[in-house]
Amino acid sequence: MMTNKDIEEFEKQMENLKEEKVKPMTIEEEYRNADVPMPDDRGPSDLEKRIEDLMKISLSHQNLNADLRKELMFYKKKCEHFEYMYNQLKKEKEDLHSKGQSMLNEFRNKGDV
Repeated sequence: MMTNKDIEEFEKQMENLKEEKVKPMTIEEEYRNADVPMPDDRGPSDLEKRIEDLMKISLSHQNLNADLRKELMFYKKKCEHFEYMYNQLKKEKEDLHSKGQSMLNEFRNKGDV
């Protein structure tokens, strides 16, 4: 419970605060009072920095895309080569099979087998 004397002192303090013109704190004062470092990337330079970062990212993506396209072309050509080799081997296998069949038929027709 507050005594009359305490109430009078409190009222005096309140009147003193009202008489003082309190101006709002600046952003720098707020950061300083909060013990937080003031960010230095505010304003137009912040946007320019962000644009520069995005341009670097875009360039790296373009380079990566070009590398992937080169690699894709390499594997496509390699695939075409192996497909050609596969078809050649398949054709040779069929030729050898047909020659073997014709030789067996020839021997069967002569009666040697």
